[in-house]
Amino acid sequence: MNKFIYILLISILFPLTQFEIDREKSSVKWKGTKSTGSYHDGLINVKSSLLNIENDNLVGGEIIIDMTTIVCTDIEDKGSNEYLVSHLKNDDFFSTTKHTEALLLIKNVSLIKDNDYNVDADLSIKGQTQPIQFTANIIIKDGIGLASGKIEVDRAKYDIKYKSKSWFPDIGDKFINDIFELYFNLLSIEKK
Repeated sequence: MNKFIYILLISILFPLTQFEIDREKSSVKWKGTKSTGSYHDGLINVKSSLLNIENDNLVGGEIIIDMTTIVCTDIEDKGSNEYLVSHLKNDDFFSTTKHTEALLLIKNVSLIKDNDYNVDADLSIKGQTQPIQFTANIIIKDGIGLASGKIEVDRAKYDIKYKSKSWFPDIGDKFINDIFELYFNLLSIEKK
């Protein structure tokens, strides 16, 4: 009985609410670079989310990315664009027919200063899960949350070997950088 009272008191004193990302008003942009400095970029969609908010602070949650929605935005030629997207979806990169989703599991969020937070999470891509850390600017007020930032992902840790210097150290200058970037601008709203 005492445990029940303790849990009840905690839930009253520290109310936990849940938010979800508005997929129509949010964006996740990816960018990959080559050894030459050239790059490609594009967008990928959030599939679903559940964010745990306590006293207007993010304390945990999960974001599921639909890997099948990856598109390229920097190549205008239709054939070249389709070729790159097909390559990103095949087994050289993300194997989206086998691994349709990626998961970001938020484990800990700590204030740096002002509205900047350090986020500790687990990122799962292609069935591989690795810890990841990044900085996000987060503002939560009146049932609305805004978050923006950049996540640097080391693809070599997720068994993405194509032209990777980590997997093929003798590749010379023909490599594609292992680090790719995800830039996010997310609007979330309180679940009713």
